[in-house]
Amino acid sequence: MTESEAAGRAEQTYVEERCLVEFRSWRAEIVAKSGFAWRAIPFSASREWSFVDGILRHRTGGFFALAGLAVRARTRDLDGQQQLAILQPETAINGFLLRRRHGRTEMLFQGRVEPGNIESMQLAPTVQSTEANYKRLHGGGSTAFLEWFTGERAGRFVYDELQSEEATRYYGKYNRNVVVDVGEAGELELPAVFRWYDLDAIRAFATASNVLNTDARSVLAGLDWNLLADDGGPFAHHATGTFGAQLRASMGAPAAVDDLSDAEVLAWLQRLRVRASVRHSVLPLSALRNWVVEPDVIREREREHGFCARQFAIHAEGREVASWDQPLIDSDGVGRLVLAMQERGGVLRVLVKASHEIGFLEGVQYSGSVTVAPGASPQAGDLVEAALLELLADGGRSLVLASCRQSEEGGRFHRDENDYQIVVLDPAARVPESPLYIWLTLAQVRRLIPVPGTFSMEFRGVLALLLAHL
Repeated sequence: MTESEAAGRAEQTYVEERCLVEFRSWRAEIVAKSGFAWRAIPFSASREWSFVDGILRHRTGGFFALAGLAVRARTRDLDGQQQLAILQPETAINGFLLRRRHGRTEMLFQGRVEPGNIESMQLAPTVQSTEANYKRLHGGGSTAFLEWFTGERAGRFVYDELQSEEATRYYGKYNRNVVVDVGEAGELELPAVFRWYDLDAIRAFATASNVLNTDARSVLAGLDWNLLADDGGPFAHHATGTFGAQLRASMGAPAAVDDLSDAEVLAWLQRLRVRASVRHSVLPLSALRNWVVEPDVIREREREHGFCARQFAIHAEGREVASWDQPLIDSDGVGRLVLAMQERGGVLRVLVKASHEIGFLEGVQYSGSVTVAPGASPQAGDLVEAALLELLADGGRSLVLASCRQSEEGGRFHRDENDYQIVVLDPAARVPESPLYIWLTLAQVRRLIPVPGTFSMEFRGVLALLLAHL
């Protein structure tokens, strides 16, 4: 690294640290003003929720429900599984407003206080709202900036795709991930919990623990990164020989270097789905063989999946409704999400797994190299995952490029956390071959990520760590 490059990197680090300091100060101010508080309550104390035909539902029939989910399939990974699941058939909007100022892209973030968030407030998309919320079934206030995503105000849609939620907890849940360029209307009047942030801030937030929430990471991962990058394109400012330069080369890799064509990657996933032949059934909670409903918890009799559900009473000024109660998923331990990368054939590639999960409508989606849900254990018999965990434990054969801990969507999960890592394997490190794992260039990931149902929420979440290098 030259002296000028070192000076530039030092300046960039200073700017990113300043962004984090400013955010944390603002967060403390917002949380203090919100009077945020929560407490666990018995289900019988709820003003809004009750068990109807063995399913925990909101009085309006909207928002979401907790029910039993059972699956039959022609794969051992799924056949016969039963568990508690979140049912939310509504398609939520996870939408950012985007503008250009002084030659840089800025995105409008919402500081969202949620009962399940570590640090109470995290940065969410401009609009993060279920249909029940924005139709105001709660009887509260309206959703700020919603009109940009419903077509009532004219903006340019630069990203608009359906993407899946966590399938270890949800059944068949999809969100509308969307970004709207507001053009000349960029000088908007902002409520106190909204702020515009540019690429410097997004770089700083990408690998900081508990700053960007799940939905923000998901949208940022799927958005065309050329819209965020400075002049020269994604990763353009990195010197030759650095990890950033490897990312730039991988993102610009021609299709000729791919192990499989895009069509073959999608066809392989489709063959696995046909082979699995998944059939779901929604059940009353009382019909689940390993679950029991108690006055203050829905839990497993014998620990298998590592989570339960409890009811919480919450207060947070500044939300559409200041006080409410709801159930939240509460996991036993911390999960782990790893994206392993390795230079293969002269190009940096990402290792992805075709993951069978109970809540996928399709049965299978591509996930990260290692995906262990909070409260769960690594999958027995997965030789690739076992080999990766061994490589990760050996610092001589792997290098951790990014690491943080994130709490998952705080409106559904109570302080559920995952350890996120981007890891580069030594080129000589051997990873076993498997019919469930493939290597993709970053260019191929970027081409395929807009295809609904291809990559899991967990994959998008860990991929977003690469924005720190953008």
